[in-house]
Amino acid sequence: MDQMSPAALRLLANRFKLLASPTRLAIMQCICHDERTVGELVELTGFKQANVSRQLGLLHRGGMVRRRTAGTSVHYTIADESLPQLCGIMRESLRASQDELLASLGD
Repeated sequence: MDQMSPAALRLLANRFKLLASPTRLAIMQCICHDERTVGELVELTGFKQANVSRQLGLLHRGGMVRRRTAGTSVHYTIADESLPQLCGIMRESLRASQDELLASLGD
């Protein structure tokens, strides 16, 4: 990783903090490929409406999701296309680590 200024490191850390919530990750997973309303996200995730709205607000303020108003509905989608890629990289890293751990236990 290239050297970053303290201010840039704080911004990066704040972005990772937003990704550190399983609830927010579940919501983001639902809007990776399709726009969704809060109601649709409640139905897909099983989370309460107030919680979904709160998490979307945090993600929107953090620049991770964008919203589009259509009449009385607000539709959410991923704002940064690198986020699904980042989650995929981490998922593969976890799989590799798990495979290594299982292999070491088998010896």
